[in-house]
Amino acid sequence: MFRRSISLCFFFLMTSLCCTGCNSRSLIVHGLPGREANEIVVLLVSKGVAAQKLPQAAASTAGAASEQMWDIAVPSAQITEALAILNQAGLPRMKGTSLLDLFAKQGLVPSELQEKIRYQEGLSEQMASTIRKMDGIVDASVQISFTTENEEHLPLTASVYIKHRGVLDNPNSIMVSKIKRLVASAVPGLVPENVSVVSDRAAYSDITINGPWGLTEEIDYVSVWGIILAKSSLSKFRFVFYCLILILFVISCGLLWVIWKTHTLIMTLGGAKGFFNPAPYTKTSLEAKKVEGSPSDKDKQENKEGLDQPAGNKGVEPNDKAPADKDAPEGSNETEDA
Repeated sequence: MFRRSISLCFFFLMTSLCCTGCNSRSLIVHGLPGREANEIVVLLVSKGVAAQKLPQAAASTAGAASEQMWDIAVPSAQITEALAILNQAGLPRMKGTSLLDLFAKQGLVPSELQEKIRYQEGLSEQMASTIRKMDGIVDASVQISFTTENEEHLPLTASVYIKHRGVLDNPNSIMVSKIKRLVASAVPGLVPENVSVVSDRAAYSDITINGPWGLTEEIDYVSVWGIILAKSSLSKFRFVFYCLILILFVISCGLLWVIWKTHTLIMTLGGAKGFFNPAPYTKTSLEAKKVEGSPSDKDKQENKEGLDQPAGNKGVEPNDKAPADKDAPEGSNETEDA
């Protein structure tokens, strides 16, 4: 009985150890802000790794509350796979030392240079935060080059880096001009022409999530002869366009054929003037035009008599007129004698 109890205890102990080993998790990333932690969790889950975001214990510091940081935990059996995925994606990103860190507030009275650097970096971060609120923007960074006292003659310039979901790929989008106006309006003396925007589309093609909550496919747009349409509809647009061209060609050939067949009739009924006359063509008008164009009976008779007359008598007047012409000079002589 005692041995049986020992066996049961050993069995339950091994079972609990196995369950504990299966459910154990290990932290692979520490101290991440919420945005980057979410990005890592989404990437690992999409690759089949059961990643989990855990809140990091905040250190007790006086003053204002600091930002909540997060840790990433994965099952112990998937540590190697998770680290390989993160290394391939370049996550977590290496953070360099910013000007705010270099010129951190030290001492009771900050110098003028420290105040200027804090103002410039704070303004740049505020602009980047505002740009991130736009629809379709994943991340943004703004760098403003302020001139020194020796460079007052040089114009102010600014550069903006944007990671987006495809909104800037649309040729009809005016978001780039909006961003330029936003940055230029926040800095006195800066014009939109001196603001450079560099965009980069987020690589969501490697992330696939099954289910209705999965990531939606971004729509690619193309410009064809000034017409903006989806890239998936390009083949349909070409088919409809060429069909329309073919229909217009057939209609043009039909019109040319009708004009060719009715050209003689149109010229008979008055040409272009009669064609553009709103009065319709009738059978009576056609017969009238034929009568006007055909020779009359009198003309036909005269032509027939002229053909029957001998060739030697042509041009000689009748005999009854010849004596009259012959006597005419004699009468004129008698008048002169009188």
